[in-house]
Amino acid sequence: TGILLDCGWDVDFDVALLEPLKAVIPKVDFVLLSHADIAHLGALPYAVGKLGLKAPVYTTFPVYKMGQMTCYDAVQACVNAEDFDTFDLED
Repeated sequence: TGILLDCGWDVDFDVALLEPLKAVIPKVDFVLLSHADIAHLGALPYAVGKLGLKAPVYTTFPVYKMGQMTCYDAVQACVNAEDFDTFDLED
């Protein structure tokens, strides 16, 4: 069973940092998220929307809800600061 523990990124959202993730996406059976911050779940929208991650994601309800807010806030901050199209709220 391929378990991806967290799916983090840094605040620069440098796509090149996700090359190792791209290689393992087909082997991931499920994702387990431990924290609701960018360092632990920031790459999840990109992995699902752009890399084709289709595995179920498991976490606690608080991490799920706070993670939604974290991702929303990150996208809004990036869009307001620059021309950002790495991922969007639909991913």
